[in-house]
Amino acid sequence: MSPVPRDPLVVYLLTGCTATGKKDVGFEAARRLGADVISMDSVKVFRGLRIGAARPTAEERRGLEVYLMDQVEPTEAFSVGRYLAAAAQAVAQIRARRRLPLFLGGTPLYLRALLRGLFAGPPASPEIRARLLEEAEGAGVEALHRRLAEIDPGAAEHILPGDFKRISRALEVYALTGRPISELQRLYTHPAIEGTFRVVGLRCGGELAALRQEARVERMLELGLVEEVRDLVARGALRGEAAKAIGYREVAAHLRGEMTLAEARAEILRATRRLVRKQEKWFRRFPEITWVERTEPSETADLVAEVERLFQRE
Repeated sequence: MSPVPRDPLVVYLLTGCTATGKKDVGFEAARRLGADVISMDSVKVFRGLRIGAARPTAEERRGLEVYLMDQVEPTEAFSVGRYLAAAAQAVAQIRARRRLPLFLGGTPLYLRALLRGLFAGPPASPEIRARLLEEAEGAGVEALHRRLAEIDPGAAEHILPGDFKRISRALEVYALTGRPISELQRLYTHPAIEGTFRVVGLRCGGELAALRQEARVERMLELGLVEEVRDLVARGALRGEAAKAIGYREVAAHLRGEMTLAEARAEILRATRRLVRKQEKWFRRFPEITWVERTEPSETADLVAEVERLFQRE
């Protein structure tokens, strides 16, 4: 096992797009570094979402504590703010055990919050949110985005025109404070976790990425994703954000008779590839990520060694 670095507040973070193989590399790197793993995945926080979330098995977790999985029921909401609070608590527990934290996952919103901090802002206003929802249903979300661009160009530039949740929050903050959310974020954002982040990304491209994405979908189905979704639906547990997760929404549609299993498989793959393209765009915003390339002949042991080397560089 590698010695604890001279900086006891170091925080390791391994990220990358879906189907790059982060889990195997990250877990083995954690063992070699004397670290425990904190999941950075917005689907693994839900209880009962196992196969579609690619939750690590007991064998994969061998010798490691893994935090921030199974946090809430699938019917509950789990905000970025709740994630940061839970992550800070996990880091404190890991450091109390004289081990190191290693964040592992590919959820860009969690990544941004960890590296940039989070602006809490004023409490939500149900009245304003209801009004914005009514406007979106009438004139379209794009109309709200155009309004946001007029009052806060900086926020609008970084929010997709169809992202109602973030657009409505930015408009809500402006209505409550009279100030653009981008300005408030610059002034009042504070990091949630003390320490020096060392950030490494694992990526692969081209035909290899396509093959790995396809293999991921096939493995989910072979392991019993249909049965998992059927059970969740029967228990009324597949609602809210969890119901929108890739794999779960498509199989649920299949079980409702809206598509064949072959069509569901194809749609899961298309959704996975859309997600990867979105993740790639997000990751370009983080110059602090040092990338490790997975190529056709790459062995997991070689990737682990390179990730470990980058984590331990001065």
